[in-house]
Amino acid sequence: MPIISREQAVEIINNQGGKIFSVIFEKRSTGLDRKLVGRKGVRSHSNGGSLNYNPQTHNLLSVFDVQANGYRMINLEGLKKLKASKVEYMVRP
Repeated sequence: MPIISREQAVEIINNQGGKIFSVIFEKRSTGLDRKLVGRKGVRSHSNGGSLNYNPQTHNLLSVFDVQANGYRMINLEGLKKLKASKVEYMVRP
């Protein structure tokens, strides 16, 4: 399994062009691991508005969660694994 940096993981996610990927990351609120199956590049936010903060300054990435059918934030600091285009990556802490 290839080992990549967080920056490389974000680049892979952003370059998926709407294709589905999955990530495992640690939730900030509970400290538990969460698996998210999502897509990037659909729209910037669900209601068409803007957020009151910049997710990048908080090391968050907004993606569409296909299982929950809504937008969610990925904690990039807690990112552990990424699977995209049938390749699984381990994300370096």
